[in-house]
Amino acid sequence: MKLVLTGCTGFIGSEVLSQCLRNPAITSIIALSRRCLPDEVAKNPKFQVILMRDFTAYPDSVLRDLSGADAAIWCMGTTAGDRALEHDYPVAFGSAFSKTLASSKKQFRYVHLSGAATERDQEKPLWFKGDMRKMKGAAESEMLAFAKEEGNDGLWQTVIVKAGFVVSKDGRSPRDLMGWVLGTSKSIRVDELAAAMIDIAINWSKQDTLQDCQAMVMKGREALKNIK
Repeated sequence: MKLVLTGCTGFIGSEVLSQCLRNPAITSIIALSRRCLPDEVAKNPKFQVILMRDFTAYPDSVLRDLSGADAAIWCMGTTAGDRALEHDYPVAFGSAFSKTLASSKKQFRYVHLSGAATERDQEKPLWFKGDMRKMKGAAESEMLAFAKEEGNDGLWQTVIVKAGFVVSKDGRSPRDLMGWVLGTSKSIRVDELAAAMIDIAINWSKQDTLQDCQAMVMKGREALKNIK
């Protein structure tokens, strides 16, 4: 399986990358990144990094490397409300990569990491971080729309993962205390979330939006049993 990954230097994306490298079902990983990765990762024979100066532009050389990918896990994002990061970059990827589907004729699975509190209804009044939540929600809607575009011939599939509060694996960070208070109905360990997203990329999901945190925890724990 050939997988595209973004955000691989971040808290969640780095865990996704680590598990992908150890997962025998994934034979090729292409990371889109602004900077080089450590040698111990970069030298892995099934790993390739494409250095991106501009995440809104995909020249033919990049698309040739990406062509034929079976899935992508989009982990790029912040809580700062950066429109380019949250909206423009994933939409640019979708617009560029979807044009390769007609020639590859391969089913493509796009897994988009988002947040539990995002809002797709742009007219709904929100009292807490409304602009950021709607921005993320708009990105979700646009990425879901690629699955319905006539030119994609039903080859593009999108799943939005609306993650709850994400805590570290060892639970030693001060912010992890909030996760323990919230429990598995609203929080999830980073390794469980990563494993759940990888499982979706490999085996797919009948739902186009996952927001049941406890179900994601259970899916992640089950998937981790297959990771050495």
